[in-house]
Amino acid sequence: MARPATSRLDEEALAALPPVPDFVTALRKGAFEEFLALPIPSQETEEWRYTDLSDLDLSFAPFAPGGAARNLDEVPGEILEAAGVVGDRAGLQIQRNSEVMVTHLDPELAAKGVIFTDLDRAALEHPDLVEPNLHALVPTSRTKFTALHGAFRTGGTFLYVPPAVTVELPLQTLTYLDADGAAVFPHTLIVAGEDAEVTFIDRFASPDLSRALSDAIVEIYAGPASRVRYVSIQEWGDGVVHLGIQRTRVGRDADFRSLAVGFGASLARAEAESVLAEPGGTSEMLGVFFADGTQHFDHRSEQDHRAPSCTSDLLYKGALRDRSRGVYSGWVHVRPGAQKTDAMQTSRTILLSEGAFGRAIPNLEIEANDVRCGHAASVGPVEDETLFYLMSRGIPRAEAERLIVFGFFNEVLDRVRLQEVRESVSAAIEAELARGA
Repeated sequence: MARPATSRLDEEALAALPPVPDFVTALRKGAFEEFLALPIPSQETEEWRYTDLSDLDLSFAPFAPGGAARNLDEVPGEILEAAGVVGDRAGLQIQRNSEVMVTHLDPELAAKGVIFTDLDRAALEHPDLVEPNLHALVPTSRTKFTALHGAFRTGGTFLYVPPAVTVELPLQTLTYLDADGAAVFPHTLIVAGEDAEVTFIDRFASPDLSRALSDAIVEIYAGPASRVRYVSIQEWGDGVVHLGIQRTRVGRDADFRSLAVGFGASLARAEAESVLAEPGGTSEMLGVFFADGTQHFDHRSEQDHRAPSCTSDLLYKGALRDRSRGVYSGWVHVRPGAQKTDAMQTSRTILLSEGAFGRAIPNLEIEANDVRCGHAASVGPVEDETLFYLMSRGIPRAEAERLIVFGFFNEVLDRVRLQEVRESVSAAIEAELARGA
């Protein structure tokens, strides 16, 4: 484990961050002023009603060294293991704490103009691509924590796929945190050109820590007729507070598909938003989460239809056990003029113990008259009849519960096209069930 970080979220720490281009320096300074001025989000607002951060101690170190590696052979084994079962890759980046250790991209893709590098390097070498897009979808002024992110972010991932370029194999970034008392600010910025195709996997992992903060932002631009797949796998250890926002702009006739997987952190609040900005766009948003102990998960989504003839579909499924808490809140917004919208939102949560608490809050706001929209949400325990039926066939209770849980999640997993991701999520569900056996 890396040594504990000691500096704090102040002006001195801001000045001590690694140098960046002038436009990032200006962004940092403006964001730091916003951070000082903005309050901690309050439970008195509808958006934050179920997550209380009023007692969150912000005495985190904003920069924790991670070191560099010339190749994967120099990356510590526990970090490589945290990357999961890695199949064939077009590129792989590993960030440890606040620093990117190593980045690899298939040379053939680089020759086609694909850029896959850390965000700091991209800001220096490709300012024409980074400056107009960085914090354009998720402004630093959105909350105190997005301002904090804009002020102290280092490292991060930048991916650019030029028009008409298809990246056949997935790319992946692992952000690994092992510095107690640190705050990390993962930032993924993806720009896919017209008719481009790419799959990207964001993975977040750590050992159990005394306390740490993950303040993450993902901004995705799916250009016209592009096909973008984005997977987020959150497996932080105990002691980590995770606050994440993923926001995507879906262009004309673009096809965007995402999967959010949440198993880790003591408290995790994850927001996923698709902005269907031009006609013909499609968005599919899938989510899987499993909480136990005293974990607290708050998932929020938005399907923002701003253009006509767009389709969005959301399916989130979660399981809660012990005294864990899980809240899902979704919003379908059909704006004036977004005729021919087709939008569906579904959230299902099962409770595996009497002490678990779950809530689902679907919302529709429709400002057009030629649309097809719907939502479905449920929270409840495993049906006694189903459990009794399996046990009456000689299946032990623990195995019967396992079969029910996997059957429950399979509706999502069957729609995940990457086999390694399906297997990884299945293994994580198995591990969660084993802990409760």
